[in-house]
Amino acid sequence: MFAELLAIMAPVFATAAVGYGWGKSGIGFDTETVGRLVTNVGLPCMVFSTLSTLHVELAALGQIAFAAGLSIAAYLMIGGVILRLSGLPVGHYLPSLSFANAGNMGLPICLFAFGEQGLALGTGFFMVGAVANTSLGPFINSGKFSLAEAARTPVIYVILPALLVRFYGFEAPLWIANTTKLIGGMTIPLMLMLLGVSLSRVRRSTMWRGSALAVLRVSMGLVVGWGVAGMLGATGTLRGVLLLQTAMPTAVLNYVFALRYHTDPETVAGIVLQSTLLSMLVLPVLLVFILH
Repeated sequence: MFAELLAIMAPVFATAAVGYGWGKSGIGFDTETVGRLVTNVGLPCMVFSTLSTLHVELAALGQIAFAAGLSIAAYLMIGGVILRLSGLPVGHYLPSLSFANAGNMGLPICLFAFGEQGLALGTGFFMVGAVANTSLGPFINSGKFSLAEAARTPVIYVILPALLVRFYGFEAPLWIANTTKLIGGMTIPLMLMLLGVSLSRVRRSTMWRGSALAVLRVSMGLVVGWGVAGMLGATGTLRGVLLLQTAMPTAVLNYVFALRYHTDPETVAGIVLQSTLLSMLVLPVLLVFILH
């Protein structure tokens, strides 16, 4: 059992640790350039290659996308109520409680835990979260809704072509299939190293508030994940991917938005860092329950 868990978790945290060590070493790493490369090129290619070639039912993709939407809605409601009762500013911290790291961490763990089918279902969950984070995240931080933020998420433009290729008999030219597979292959390692470098650069201030909200993020994810899985009657790989993705720590993108809108970025950085560390303890235990 230990060897099985190690095979799933070690590649993820080892690759992120390389990024963390690189960031701490002082060697140059342009996070903005790498982030844009991953978001604008790598992810769309990986999503197209994954969705267009894998044997996963359209109903299962729809179910995981619906589950992702339900989970995020639950985070927003529960997190909003808790923050208001605690007297904390909702606009500052609600995104950190609601939008998890379903990409950088979620996708590789789904891949190693459940193989290619897990990656496909994990991608379905991630796409919903990415659209929600890039559209609702700035709105919650600033109080102003911007559809343009969501429209600047390139991954949403490859979903329909990929589904047409996979489910409706269209065939992508071999050169497109090979190119997207090759470029998409760089995405997960770069995402993990980018996560590590980003975590190495956040400041460890206002730790107590960040600690409490990090625990709330992970525990709320676990509770909501089990609740949504039970409500939808999810089983097998679908259930496993849903439970893993809902248990992910806070997404680094929330820290980027907090910096942009001046909504206490120091505390948000603490939430990102500490929820990620907490997930290192929680995810192996969760995998034991899911896989056995």
